[in-house]
Amino acid sequence: MNEKQRDIAQKALCEWLSEQDEMDGKPPKKIGFAFAIRDDRNGDRIFFVFKFKKSTLGKNLIGIAGGFEDEESTDCNAVFSGFDELPADKDEAIELAFKMADFIVHFNARENFQAVFERNLKYISQIEVDADKIARQFVKTETRFYLTVGTVDVPSGKVIVADPLCYMFGEHVIAPVLKREIPSGSYPAEVAICRNEYVGIRMCTARLKIKDSEAVRYEPAESEEETAAAKCKDGVMHGFPVDAGMMCFIDAGAAKNYADFLGKWHKENPGKNHYDDYFQAFFEESDKKLPAYQREGGDFIEWTNPDSGEQMVQISSGFGDGFYQSYWGFDESGEICELIVPMVDPDLFDY
Repeated sequence: MNEKQRDIAQKALCEWLSEQDEMDGKPPKKIGFAFAIRDDRNGDRIFFVFKFKKSTLGKNLIGIAGGFEDEESTDCNAVFSGFDELPADKDEAIELAFKMADFIVHFNARENFQAVFERNLKYISQIEVDADKIARQFVKTETRFYLTVGTVDVPSGKVIVADPLCYMFGEHVIAPVLKREIPSGSYPAEVAICRNEYVGIRMCTARLKIKDSEAVRYEPAESEEETAAAKCKDGVMHGFPVDAGMMCFIDAGAAKNYADFLGKWHKENPGKNHYDDYFQAFFEESDKKLPAYQREGGDFIEWTNPDSGEQMVQISSGFGDGFYQSYWGFDESGEICELIVPMVDPDLFDY
């Protein structure tokens, strides 16, 4: 292994990651070399694979850098991470690394792949949502499918959409309560999923189904001013930040009970974190039950608060961290029939 190339690749990956919206302009909290591959399918190039963490609570994610033409080359012209978890199985990790190398070559040939992610950022921050586009995500094809991942109890009629791992507990709570209320009840949470050889399996749109009817139009789900993510001179900023690659649907009252549970858990488990030492086991169990619909380690869970009995759903947020919007869906009669969170536009990758 050429250590000089490895060091160049690691530096290039750190710089690239620091420029991504998912990292908020910060370098990885931790990064280390995993292994190297020689990709003879794409010009016999050398790539170095690294594992990194965005935060102390975060998973080990996989990144790749290199594209060196030979052992003497110092030209690192390929850097990428889809912010996927590094598979524990070495063979699976190597397979994913080769797919990432293919992805880089594919999008460098057609267009700068960074532009694709920038287009997806515009997609998740849009004001208007195309109902037909969302509907197509919930139709099964060779590359698209969907399933119900759990049930959400909403006894208060008030819904919160937020990052359940970073922003619903502790000193920096950002858990916007949506202005509109829905009838008290329990509702199925669904997720539209795409599978692509270059980006793997991705959670595209999370949906809370309130009625069986079909949505014909959407409008932004505004937050209550007191709980909004931020305030500005023109009013409040609607939407929610994600810093742990996860979003959830939860009742406003249940959110308080959730925070109470985590507070008690931390007192009973000093020095531990609630993802690695608690929730990770639930995601791994979900992966074992439905491995064809999620990445290794799990992408969604239905979780029941053992103290209050309330159910919530947690779902991986598409390409990871960022700022996401939610939208109310209305049927032909003008009634609310669903609440959605678009996270990935599968049309960007469905060639």
